[in-house]
Amino acid sequence: MPLMTISDSVKDSLTKSEVVPTVIHDKSFLPKGFLTIQYDSGKEVALGNNIRPADSKNLPRIDFTLNLPSDASSTFNISKDDRFTLIVTDPDAPTRNDEKWSEYLHYLAVDVQLNTFNAENASSNDQLSTADLKGRTLYPYIGPGPPPKTGKHRYVFLLYKQTPGVTPEAPKDRPNWGTGIRGAGAAEYAEKYKLTPYAVNFFYAQNDQQ
Repeated sequence: MPLMTISDSVKDSLTKSEVVPTVIHDKSFLPKGFLTIQYDSGKEVALGNNIRPADSKNLPRIDFTLNLPSDASSTFNISKDDRFTLIVTDPDAPTRNDEKWSEYLHYLAVDVQLNTFNAENASSNDQLSTADLKGRTLYPYIGPGPPPKTGKHRYVFLLYKQTPGVTPEAPKDRPNWGTGIRGAGAAEYAEKYKLTPYAVNFFYAQNDQQ
């Protein structure tokens, strides 16, 4: 897929799946890049494809490719001092119509670093991609575990830019991201710690018993 079409394709998929506005509340969100996610089973996350829980039980390799919208500022840059937060969340716990445990936190890492980038001096494709994102883990990854007869769950990967001087902390728990509020999750966490969304990808998984 040509890079120039990635942002539009992602936005369309997020709207159709209702990841926007369920997980990302801002309906005007336009990604600044794309997350490429591959599990050790060989399965890749592809904007709403189906992956079995057995094939997504271990933390995948996550790469980020920068793809700025055409109207992005020419002063856009990613510096060596910038830090990012990486999230995996399930907004359908225990079911899409019952938000008792939603959102359910599956993975949280902070202080992730990306390759530096300066729009005015961009001359190398090496600046555009950052391979195998790593950071300081606040909640280790746990794979999908949708209960029987609860239909398909959305497992959403999000990359946020942190605000300098604001360090995200671990939520109190995984269900409702420790807030005790039905449906609360990544967006509320991002608001609390002043995180700016950069990229998103997701897949569906369900229990074999339906």
